[in-house]
Parts: sequence; C-alpha cells; structure tokens
Amino acid sequence: MTEFTFHNPVRLFFGAGAFDRLGEHAADWGERALLVTGRSAARKTGLLDRAVSLLDDAGLTVALFDRIMPNPTAAVVDEGAALAREQDCDVVVAVGGGSAMDAAKAIACCAADDFPAADFLRVEGKRQPSADTLPLVCATTTSGTSSELTPFAVITVEEWTQKSAIRSDYIYAQVAIVDPEVTVTCPAAVTAAVGVDVLAHAIEGYFSTAASPITDACSERAIELVARNLPRAVRDCDDLEARDAMARANVFAGYTLSNAGASALHALEHPISAYHPEIAHGAGLAAMLVTYAEHYYDHDPWRFGRIAKLMGRGVQGAPTEQSAEFAADAIQALLSQVGLDIRLADLGVERDEIETIVDDAMRYMGAAVSKTPGDLTRDDLIALLEASFSRD
Repeated sequence: MTEFTFHNPVRLFFGAGAFDRLGEHAADWGERALLVTGRSAARKTGLLDRAVSLLDDAGLTVALFDRIMPNPTAAVVDEGAALAREQDCDVVVAVGGGSAMDAAKAIACCAADDFPAADFLRVEGKRQPSADTLPLVCATTTSGTSSELTPFAVITVEEWTQKSAIRSDYIYAQVAIVDPEVTVTCPAAVTAAVGVDVLAHAIEGYFSTAASPITDACSERAIELVARNLPRAVRDCDDLEARDAMARANVFAGYTLSNAGASALHALEHPISAYHPEIAHGAGLAAMLVTYAEHYYDHDPWRFGRIAKLMGRGVQGAPTEQSAEFAADAIQALLSQVGLDIRLADLGVERDEIETIVDDAMRYMGAAVSKTPGDLTRDDLIALLEASFSRD
C-alpha cells in the first residue's frame, strides 16, 4: 500500500493582476511592514514604487530595506533584522526573486528572535526558528526559486564560506503572490538561469528518495512546462503565454521542493556559489545538470525515461526505461536553446577546488546528498564534478 505525507500551508494567489492585491494581503497580517527587495532591479522596473504605493494605500507604514544582493549573506540579513526591530515591524513583505525572498524569510526569523542569522545556519548546535517569526508576504518577480512556497531560506555565511539553508515550517510565507505579468520585467539571462532552477527542482525531486505520488505529478508537469516554454520566455521576454506557463512550472516545482527537497545537484551548487558568489545559482546548476543525468540515469531508468519523454526525446512505442539514456540529451538541447550549455570552467571554478567543494557538500548539505538514490560517496561526487568541469 502507498504511504506518504504532503504539507504546504502557503496561501497562493496566482494570476495576472495578483500583484495589485499586495497591500491588501499584507494588511491582513500587520500594520508596519518591512519591505525587502534587491538593490536595483525592482526600482528600475517601477515595481518598488508600485509596491510602496500599494502598501501605503492599504494603510501600512513601510520601512524599506533594499540591500539584498544575489546569494544574500548572513550579515545583510542581520542588518535587515535590526531595521525591522528598530521600526517595530510586524510583517515582512518581499518583492523580488529568490535572493530577496530568502533574505526576507531569514530576516523575519532573526528579527523576532533577536539572534544573528549565523546561529540558525550552524552545522552543529544550530538554533531553530520559533513561532514568534514575523509573518511573511512574498511576491515573486521571477519564475525560478519557488522560495515563496518553501520552508527554506538559503543564506551565505561569508566567514565560514558556507551557503546553506535555514529550514523550518515557521518560515513558510503566509501569502505567496505569483503574477506572471510581473515576470516580464525579468531579463532574458535571468529568465534562463532561474528557469533552469525550476527544472532542477523538478528533476531532483522526481529522482528523490523522498518523492511521493503528489510530488511526482507536480514534477512531471513542471518538467513538461519548462521544456516547452523556457526557450520561448528567453527568446521573447514579453511572451505572456510563456511567462504564465513558466510561473505555473515554478509553482509545481515549489510544491515538489517543499516536500521532496533537493538532492546532490543542489548540494554541490551551494558550495560552488559560496566560493564564487558571482555565479548565478541557476548557471551553477546548468553546468552540472547534463552530467548529473548521464551519471545517474541508470539508478532509476524508468524515471529518467519519463524525463526524456516529457522533454520530447523519448523512444516512441518502447518501454519507458529504454528512453532513460536520452534524458541527458534532452536536457542539453534545452540548455543550448537558452544559452546555458556550459561547464564549471566557464564559470571560473578551478579544478583544484573540486575536492573542497565535495567535502563541504558532504559536511553541510549531506541531507540533500542522501536523497539521491544510489548511496553516493565522496568519490561519486568528485567524479560528477570532474565530468562537469571538462564535459565536451
């Protein structure tokens, strides 16, 4: 008999125009909002002014924290938490991509409990978020990280060169706003990178030892939507049909990620961008994704056969397992279409960093590694990175 659990408490508002209700949703949870966003993108596109106006019209007092960088750090989280306490904020509102939302979730946790972010990220003796965590409203501007739907906040502690996640049900957002019209402001290169993140979440969750019938259904739909629509969204950022499809893919992948989690691919990318914070998360994943499929498809041929077929590269009329070896080709073809058929060397990673990256992955991302079928060893992960470094 099948047994599984599934949990996601986030109230999701999806659709064109959903962003217009930002103030209304925030007002349901507080009166003094800390608005968390990146350093420039939301301001340049006009979304920041729009968000401030919506919050103001709903009667909220707004304190702006616009210092979030890609791969946000514990130090910037601590700054945001201090501002939230200083301004007596009772709700945190994030407008942006994964970095802004992850930082906002960490800020909500740290502001309430008055501890530094690093305390929640220790490998041993880590502090856990509490029920006092400030409520969160997350409005995503990308179809990528699914942070608006997950219990994770990925933060880098620069002093330790460690990029890992606070994980707690207390940092689920109360409200997620996914408005495909807002995502047209996302440039093509960013659209490609975050779209690869969606694909990785779906594939890793599908191939996870923690997968369930519900996450399987979500993963399959996400994979199919990305394969059909990411090249369109990259080619024409104003293609609303493709943007809507990618937003839906991101939601489906978010439900998978929040329950099945990520696996070895994410476990390796986190140390990579800890040492190289200039590397976009999706680009780091793209550099390893083809090799990941090449190395592990035989650990579950049926699932990788399904991935190949969902991406249009399966063997028609044959058992699904016979398509497994074509999954890597399907992934590479998609990456080529969006300009991300790349290697680790292309991103500035040095070969002599590989063992350190793997050791860090095993040390603080071991839970993700363990969700990859096959009982992967240190040598397995080194082989994966070696092949990703020099892949033809």
